[in-house]
Amino acid sequence: MSERRTGAYGPDDDIVDYILGITYEIWEESGVDLIHQYYAEDCVVWGLDGITHGAQAVVDGTWATLAAFPDRKLIAEHVIWSGNREDGYYTSHRLLSMATNQGPTDYGPATGGRIRMTNIADCVIEDGVITREWLIRDNMMFANQLAADPLAAARDMRARRTDEHRDWLEGEAARTSSVVVPETGPVDPAADPTTFAWRVLTACWTGDRKTFDTAHAPYCVLHRSPFRHYSGRIAVFDYYQSLRDIIGDLRFSVDHVATQPFSTNGTDIAVRWSVTGTHAGTVMGVPPTGLPIYILGVTHWRCIAGRIAIEMTVFDDLAVLSQVLDPA
Repeated sequence: MSERRTGAYGPDDDIVDYILGITYEIWEESGVDLIHQYYAEDCVVWGLDGITHGAQAVVDGTWATLAAFPDRKLIAEHVIWSGNREDGYYTSHRLLSMATNQGPTDYGPATGGRIRMTNIADCVIEDGVITREWLIRDNMMFANQLAADPLAAARDMRARRTDEHRDWLEGEAARTSSVVVPETGPVDPAADPTTFAWRVLTACWTGDRKTFDTAHAPYCVLHRSPFRHYSGRIAVFDYYQSLRDIIGDLRFSVDHVATQPFSTNGTDIAVRWSVTGTHAGTVMGVPPTGLPIYILGVTHWRCIAGRIAIEMTVFDDLAVLSQVLDPA
């Protein structure tokens, strides 16, 4: 048996260099077995589409992805982070994934089609290894580019759901429902990014137009995928209104905030958030069912002069659709 390759990155490296470097080694240089070096053997990866336990399961999932997309490229777009070497780091890594479908996937046989999708991986790194990860993928965009029937794909996703994953979704929904939203006033995002995140998400999810307008530049842009963009404050507000229209009894929480300065008057903020409620509006032709909804999402903001200029938000629309389909 050949000796396992040793990766080039360790716990004392710059954290952004570390995240970009290990991603490149694993995917671009086919160093899949390096996952055993860079992920804890008992790591956990959470997502709306499933839960993965252990480095070997991460290895297996990576090989499965490469079998279906052997030319996959992960283009790093940004890493927003917090923490330090002693206490551990939290990184929010946004990537553009590009590949050609050359093998079977959960959505059917190979199509030969090209895909582009945005993923965000939020990781906790302790002593140079990833111990926890929240993986946010836009699986609806993935399925659409493979010409899959979204309703059929959502039903298949629901059928694959394990008891553990179902319990986790229910537990996260209950946790989110119990969160008390703090009262906030105007705040500089650079000075207090956590309060700013609560203030903005409160405006987004409650429809507080005045606060929303105060926090967003008139020219702000929301990117939901490489192909879905909303330009201007009115369009971004209306997008969130469309989400509020399908979620009844809506509750939300800010689960983590990381921030880094940008230029001389800017701030980059990464927010991992949760939303829960009931299916109260028609979505993709599915009428209201009253079934519970839980959404795990990550948003990256670029704030200029104290207001949001650019937003990148990723969550799994397909997984949400799978939650509102009749279990029968």
